Amino acid sequence: MNLKFILKRKKWFKDCYKKIISKQQDYYNKSLSEIYNFDSKLSIFCITIYDVVNNNELNRIVKNLYLLKKNKNYNIEVNCRKKIIKNINYIRPEFDHTGHGIFAKIKFLTDSLISYIDITWSQINNEEAILEYEFNFKKYINNYSQIHEYVYENYRKLEKAKYSVFYFEVDEFFDDDYQKIKLELKYFRTILQQIIGRFSTSKYSKKYLLPVKYTYLVDKQTKKIMKYIKRPFLEESFIIDKEQYLLINSIEDYEGIEIDEVIFKKQFNSINIIALMSELKMTLYYKFFYNIEKQELEYRIGKYLNSKKLWVNILDYKWLINKKRRLNEKRFYDINKRSLKKITAYSNEESSLIEDALINNIENVYIENIEYINNLNSINYNILAFVISVLALVIAIISIFI
Repeated sequence: MNLKFILKRKKWFKDCYKKIISKQQDYYNKSLSEIYNFDSKLSIFCITIYDVVNNNELNRIVKNLYLLKKNKNYNIEVNCRKKIIKNINYIRPEFDHTGHGIFAKIKFLTDSLISYIDITWSQINNEEAILEYEFNFKKYINNYSQIHEYVYENYRKLEKAKYSVFYFEVDEFFDDDYQKIKLELKYFRTILQQIIGRFSTSKYSKKYLLPVKYTYLVDKQTKKIMKYIKRPFLEESFIIDKEQYLLINSIEDYEGIEIDEVIFKKQFNSINIIALMSELKMTLYYKFFYNIEKQELEYRIGKYLNSKKLWVNILDYKWLINKKRRLNEKRFYDINKRSLKKITAYSNEESSLIEDALINNIENVYIENIEYINNLNSINYNILAFVISVLALVIAIISIFI
């Protein structure tokens, strides 16, 4: 980012803080049930963020967690040993199965809201793994003031996040409580991701809002709530059992999906997404990271399609080939779909938690782009060969007359 852009961004956040965040609003003291207009008590039990890492990034994360152990604000347990000289192969080729398990636990000793983060992992192909960061709080979040106060307390972290929202006209938000609430909820999510950024070095966590799951506890089922779950606006809903549901929103461009996990029972086990990732691998990965992968493809390959740029960066070409190869790895796995029988479509019978057609379409896009880059390289090689032959001819002619 250039200096002019950084200064403009900082000024925007300063204005937003003064005009919106720092002013007392009526909805700050409302319960989440009132905010969402539900007729049953609603609480956020935990918030889970998902990231994808390769083996080098995983080694750096382990190293940073061990360094963070020295900080008196945390109590950290790491289940992986750190490297001494060479990287450890936490992620290795596995053709018949993939593993998943507990990676680390971070206890927050001085934070006003967060109690601890449980970190679990699952390998999804021969080179990458999903990390699941489950944020647990000192008490259930049932009042909007808890969210606002945390945003107010940690507001400066937002200026450092490239993916923080800052594109609207601040003055237009004065009389629109819904937009202000939506903004602060997104900032809350952003701040949690920034906390991960203290030790994570993954490429996507620095550029995009990662996929997130909000786990809500609801006091009782009512017609109003069930109607919302049955017919969500621009979302898909899935039923795990009669007391547990998933609502998936995947329409936000350039961000990972948002999942609302709605639970009515008092004692429960929240759906184990990381175990599903281990079983369904790339098919479920692209459900979560589709928008991010789409934007990354545009960033890396679009510059050759929509401009006069001719010479292909070998790293972009290698990235594209690796994406295609990782999708091909699915042929090594016997995809276990038994767990999906417990998670069936609720709002639309044609919906599915995994979509084979989506994977096939993505694979076709990669193939088309690889073919285009190959053709572009062929043209470049022909031009280069022609230029070299002309230069050789010129040099030969000059040498005759010398």
